[in-house]
Amino acid sequence: MTAARIDEWLPQYQVSARYTIFVRASPEQTYAALAKASFADLPIVRALMRLRGYRLNRDRGTGTEAPETGRQHGSFLELAAVPPQELLLGIAGRFWRPDGGIVRGLSCEAFSAFRRDGYARAVWNFALTPAAGGTQLSTETRVQTFGRSAGWKFRAYWLVVSPFSGLMRKAMLREIKRIAESTSG
Repeated sequence: MTAARIDEWLPQYQVSARYTIFVRASPEQTYAALAKASFADLPIVRALMRLRGYRLNRDRGTGTEAPETGRQHGSFLELAAVPPQELLLGIAGRFWRPDGGIVRGLSCEAFSAFRRDGYARAVWNFALTPAAGGTQLSTETRVQTFGRSAGWKFRAYWLVVSPFSGLMRKAMLREIKRIAESTSG
């Protein structure tokens, strides 16, 4: 297994959250389920993303090829896709603002170099690890803030938002598990 891309893209961060679920399907079947999952169809995800002004229209693929990075997944930029091990997305902005303050149009290179004072950048992955009888599927979000003001604004925002973010991430994991286990026969 290769090193997690999330560690390469954001090794230093102020805030993180991680959730895990066991899936009774192979990593290949689970990654394919990740590619098929339409998170925008989940009521909690749709409601929370709409409330924040984020777009979440996932491209559906076969889950077998390594897609070109730099594609947009709604408001999120695909930073790395390593089937069947990890999918990594990134986003930059002022997340504490009512509109999310999303910085649009970033390339992977621009995201990597992004360090604008008063802003934050976040990476969010789905990581798949082979386990006896299936796959350990996890999702982790890491946030790095730039500047003192951004740091305290994000922490205040995260205090309110983190429980809802956790509900959303857990719903996503359950949806991937449902799809993977229903197709693993």
